[in-house]
Amino acid sequence: MATADIMAYVPLLSIVFSSMGIGIVFKDYIAALVSTVVIKKTRDIKPGNRIKISAAGLPVTKGDVMHIGLLRTTVMEVGDGERLPSVRTGRLIKVPNHMLISNPVMIYGDTIIDEVVSYIPRPYPDSQLLVESMKEAITGNGHGLIEVGLYQKEDRLVIHGVFEVKTSEMADERSKILKDFLVKSRQIDARGASPAAAAEPVITESAVVGGPATAPRPGVTAAAQKEKVVAIPLQNAETDD
Repeated sequence: MATADIMAYVPLLSIVFSSMGIGIVFKDYIAALVSTVVIKKTRDIKPGNRIKISAAGLPVTKGDVMHIGLLRTTVMEVGDGERLPSVRTGRLIKVPNHMLISNPVMIYGDTIIDEVVSYIPRPYPDSQLLVESMKEAITGNGHGLIEVGLYQKEDRLVIHGVFEVKTSEMADERSKILKDFLVKSRQIDARGASPAAAAEPVITESAVVGGPATAPRPGVTAAAQKEKVVAIPLQNAETDD
């Protein structure tokens, strides 16, 4: 091919390579724009939804959709239930819209199903009391009761409650239900103390072994007092000159 023929193609090749370069630089922006059109058209994801994005190699993103922009979606982060309860952390996350199309996205409905589990050591209390206490703890906190199960695992009983809660109200509901259950089933008292520990006798304390007893100290149990009282050998005791 003559040199003159090659030179004729130079302007065309320049345009082609320039277009390829621009495409590489702006490919993420183009993908985000296309994704925005798809999101707004399908309306699967919209402001007010709670979503959870699982992107390969990246931390899980969970939050409430605040705004869908031209290129990015603003999400108010909430805890994922493992690191934190499902409450807002106060941090805003800007998610590129193409990530909402190219990755698995969990979209929460108006209500979700959750569970609370408690392990009961020996000696086991009445099983019917455990089941009824869990039911009352769930319904008493305003949640829909799905089911309550009871089974044995090694040396303990497992009480398992499944309940329905509004997504907008989802916070640390498991802890609230668990505390109410433990109180209702008499595992702890209203102050959070074990009834067995509260029943342990409190004894008086003497400053010196064999000396006169002083007034009892609140909260000092017999076991604790035994550990504190130590006999002093006679040869090491202080004497008055």
